[in-house]
Amino acid sequence: MKTGWLKDNDRWYYLDANNGGSMKTGWFQEGDAWYYLDANQGGSMVTGQATIEGKTYTFAADGKWSESESSGIIDLALKQLGKPYVFGNSGPNSFDCSGFIYYVFKNNGYNIGRTSVAGYWGMVTKISNPQPGDLVFLQNTYKAGPSHMGIYLGNGEFIHAADERTGVTKGNVNSQYNREHFLGYGRFTK
Repeated sequence: MKTGWLKDNDRWYYLDANNGGSMKTGWFQEGDAWYYLDANQGGSMVTGQATIEGKTYTFAADGKWSESESSGIIDLALKQLGKPYVFGNSGPNSFDCSGFIYYVFKNNGYNIGRTSVAGYWGMVTKISNPQPGDLVFLQNTYKAGPSHMGIYLGNGEFIHAADERTGVTKGNVNSQYNREHFLGYGRFTK
């Protein structure tokens, strides 16, 4: 059974060893590189520019996603690690969870305004396959409805202004607590 990358008629495909060699579609990570295998094109690897779930991405000739836009978001978010949580604050020295989102995205050219988690949940495009720089939303944490959010880093990790005890820290969407309170993923558009 053939698995891994396969070239056919100048198009690249990926056959998944973990799924009986079936053709993989959607977002795919190999090492540090992200690829998109388009089900609408028979599962072939995307190159150039492509709009996926309402967001435009740029892929190199070898199919690797160029993270230029999301890398600015991730870089700025990671620079805030360890800063304190203060309810109602939106940086640069302390944050609450929605203030953290506002600060990072505002400083990356997004005009989203300062609002609550519920407000941002109402603004975003809901997505099912998050990419680094997308948003993670939790519900029913300290109040009913959308109540906490962070920025997706990849591989299940996200960064958020957690609480007064931990401040800005990393979390995992697959922890028991986060699975129990998971609301969904979202994406801002410029």
